[in-house]
Amino acid sequence: MNLEHGNRMKTKWLAVGLPLLMVAITALVLWREAETPPPVAVNLPCPTPAAGCTTRIGNRAITVGLADKIKTLQPFQVWVKASGADKVQASFAMVDMNMGFNLYTLRPDSDGVFRAKVTLPACVSGRRDWVMTVDIDKTTRLAVPFSTEL
Repeated sequence: MNLEHGNRMKTKWLAVGLPLLMVAITALVLWREAETPPPVAVNLPCPTPAAGCTTRIGNRAITVGLADKIKTLQPFQVWVKASGADKVQASFAMVDMNMGFNLYTLRPDSDGVFRAKVTLPACVSGRRDWVMTVDIDKTTRLAVPFSTEL
């Protein structure tokens, strides 16, 4: 009887303690991520976006490209070559203008080039100046200015 009571107590502690431990670990991870400021964006002018533009940050060469003729409300491709990258995301905004939430996760193809098809919203003011922010592994951030077609 005493052994049975001890086993039930262990089971209760595991049933309560294990979920609490998981919540504590998750909270710690989220807190650490929130505490880490995003990297400062490196400006990458790209006069020929279809050909791609390259920069070197540390030991990594990064090439970013997007379609040559971009129109709002029409899908176009974005691509990033970043050796050794695990996660690449791109978001789009206009300077001093909130264009809503538009974050895209790029997926690697068979050659290791990260790609995504994206669509930009139309700007009611008629502006065509955009900045694509590319985040690579939460350690590298590039700001790539470009313009859309009419």
